[in-house]
Amino acid sequence: MTTRLERLLTMEELIRRGRYPNVDTFCEMFEVKTRTVYEDIRSLKERMGLDIAYDRFKNGYYNRNPGKVLPPFELTNGEVFALTIGKEMLATYTGTSFEPILRAALEKIYDRLPDRVEVNIDELRSMIRFKPLAVIPLQRKLFLDLNRACEKLQPIEIQYYAPSTNETTERRVDPYRLVEHHGTWYLIGWCHLRKALRTFALHRIKECRIQDARFTPIEDSEIDGWLKSAFMIEHREDEHQVKIAFSAPAARYIRERNWHESQKLTECEDGSCILELTAQSLEEIQRWLLAFGAEAEALEPQELRESMRRTLEAAVGRYRV
Repeated sequence: MTTRLERLLTMEELIRRGRYPNVDTFCEMFEVKTRTVYEDIRSLKERMGLDIAYDRFKNGYYNRNPGKVLPPFELTNGEVFALTIGKEMLATYTGTSFEPILRAALEKIYDRLPDRVEVNIDELRSMIRFKPLAVIPLQRKLFLDLNRACEKLQPIEIQYYAPSTNETTERRVDPYRLVEHHGTWYLIGWCHLRKALRTFALHRIKECRIQDARFTPIEDSEIDGWLKSAFMIEHREDEHQVKIAFSAPAARYIRERNWHESQKLTECEDGSCILELTAQSLEEIQRWLLAFGAEAEALEPQELRESMRRTLEAAVGRYRV
């Protein structure tokens, strides 16, 4: 749902561009009542000084003085935040369980940033934008239940689907923390079945029952260390020393980021580089490397190298004509 300020900006732009929008156009666009649209148009005319009139023949509004635009106006820092980063972030999670939570967070930020700043309309339209990843829909009730279980230290029993084995298992879990990674939300907790810390993707939890009991949590530093030990998000029992050679074109992108705390980057004279790091999940490393195509070569361990070869050979086989 748009804010009134966003409605006014959009209405002014459509009218200024000579689209001749009418009340029905705005009601359908913003999902508001007729009375709301008339009040917005009156604000554009009376409070913002625009010379807006209605053309009966074209059945829409137009600006009789196109040279007259919206003047600079004052916004709080909180409003600027909500209209840029906050609104873009909120749009990413519209329809998910995080929408009401983000709205509440934005309201709190708004309340705590009282300083006012002057904003130009053209500057406002060119502010920060986000290109969101594909967001996996979540059940709002499931997320709130898990969040409450984490806060109150209550164990849960879940049915969890693992796509790697195509099986659903019953698990008893002590939930510690909810973590977002690349548009997917995970629960970090102690799995009583595996007797170890585990990561559970929320969208793969088929059923969740909060138990009437309490567990003793582990230290936050232990959870932080466990999360940092993964290359991205996946964990395995063993650690692997990974060594990857990147061509000169790919190396330009590899140098830009810190991929892992354990990484070591070696520069080569031809502009290429070699990245070394410690990782637990070779499957996760392989999926990452495949995105670089022929610009990356897995050097170590041999297990990763052979897996890459088999995968690439199978891929080439699909494209044979």
